Amino acid sequence: MEYRKLISFGKNSFVISLPKSWVRQNNLQKGVLIYVEEQENNLLLSLGSKQETVEKVKEIPVDGKSVRRLKREIISAYIKDYKTIVLFGEELKDKAVDIQDTIQNLMALEVMEQTSRRLVARDFLDMSTISIINLLRKVDVIIRAMMEDCEEMFAKDDYESILHRDSDINRLAFLIFRAVDFGLNNSAFIYKKQNLTSQKLLTHWWTVYHLEAIGDDVKRIARYMRMTHLEPKQRDCFLKLLATAKETYLRVLKGLYAEDVELVHAVLDMKEKLIDDCETFYQANKKVENAGPLVDHLKSIITEIYSLGRVIYQSDIKEKA
Repeated sequence: MEYRKLISFGKNSFVISLPKSWVRQNNLQKGVLIYVEEQENNLLLSLGSKQETVEKVKEIPVDGKSVRRLKREIISAYIKDYKTIVLFGEELKDKAVDIQDTIQNLMALEVMEQTSRRLVARDFLDMSTISIINLLRKVDVIIRAMMEDCEEMFAKDDYESILHRDSDINRLAFLIFRAVDFGLNNSAFIYKKQNLTSQKLLTHWWTVYHLEAIGDDVKRIARYMRMTHLEPKQRDCFLKLLATAKETYLRVLKGLYAEDVELVHAVLDMKEKLIDDCETFYQANKKVENAGPLVDHLKSIITEIYSLGRVIYQSDIKEKA
């Protein structure tokens, strides 16, 4: 690494000299344009005219692949910001319905052309307009609504609504993963646009990862609640545990939004007691069919909340004095 001293030039300007070897290597002459990009605390110098970004195309052969693998490849291409995804092969006609379902679950991705051997999906998102924090808040709002509906499952079966909301979370999560990937590949732009450093982008990645997992467990708890026949007293006991987990989640998210590490630590200190309370409930109801999976998914929510809190206190958010 070479060092250059910053020199004052006039009243409002500063200059540094360029390495002579770099100037010679690139055949630079006086008056040539050099582009300067801000990348967090760094400056990137580059030559030549700025070219428009070439839209990427992903081609996916379908023959010999399971539907699950094709789903993974489509989602991967979506997250990596391929604007056009082309699927082709003799087996396409037999897998078209599952492929279309996958495409429909990805925001702004639409089927533009389809034959028995070829399907073209086109993405219409402008990633420069996407606000990651707004998307995270939307996921949070949906999870809160799912938890409220879940608390009513013994009295009112609202599982289909919860299942639908979980699908919404999945769509938002894939979009956030994509936005983070875009930000990491365009760090100067995303820092200027949203004031997000690379570290903050990774924090958002792990945040939505754990939020999505919490949503999955809420959905599964609701599914088992409709199949588990507890005595009224034991129902009330389980609902208290569920309400405590919900309150823990709300306080951790409050710590995230307020950038309050101390609040997060205070909440996470309750983890062991919550897990012990779940185990006590299970021991009292282990002969009840489905009580085991019901408790396991509640414990999983508590663990995911703890992992979410760890992401927060290990990130670069401000610590309160």
